[in-house]
Amino acid sequence: MSNKTIQIGRSNDNNLVIKHEKVSSRHCAIRQVSQTEIVIEDLDSSNGTFLNGRRVKQSLIQTTDDLKLADQTINLLLVFSLFAESQIPVSLTYEQLLKRQDDILKQEKIVAEFAKLKDVYENYQKTKKKAIRGNTLKNTGLRAGLSLIPIVGNALGTLTTGVTGNVQEKIMELTEQFKKDYICPACFKFLGDEPWENMEKRGTCLYCKCKWIKD
Repeated sequence: MSNKTIQIGRSNDNNLVIKHEKVSSRHCAIRQVSQTEIVIEDLDSSNGTFLNGRRVKQSLIQTTDDLKLADQTINLLLVFSLFAESQIPVSLTYEQLLKRQDDILKQEKIVAEFAKLKDVYENYQKTKKKAIRGNTLKNTGLRAGLSLIPIVGNALGTLTTGVTGNVQEKIMELTEQFKKDYICPACFKFLGDEPWENMEKRGTCLYCKCKWIKD
């Protein structure tokens, strides 16, 4: 495996740029020397490279270590993620690296929240159908029972309308809650009655164009 190196410092020609007065123009280099070993080397910086509170010239390093360049704490997990790229970037600022990670976390949250919408859609459809089916059975039973009793037609209509009205009210409540829950996890717009499976196949929101599915 060819060695990959991430050079860090204040100058723009570094792979990772840290714009801080105490960080040297070329402060240190982190090298992936094997699948399991990564080495950090101080490049004669003015204010030092500190690993777990100890100033070092060269040392093995891992994600759980505490790294400071002068007094600037560096997130090693984010820095090491650059080794996974086909080509190590140049002039990437530490702020951009932090934002990149923030964007990844936001996307992961969107994907997870979208997956939950499957249950939201299925539960709404199931509950609505159950309410309609129950109402049909009640009306049928009520009409059958009342047909055996002498009763004025208008009174029969009033009784059955009462049953139907209760179900309509329940369905309205279900729909209102559905409109609050069945929303895009990025822009929070109601997604209408489109089945979840259709949206999964499309993979993006029609409103904000965010991706719902992990690449």
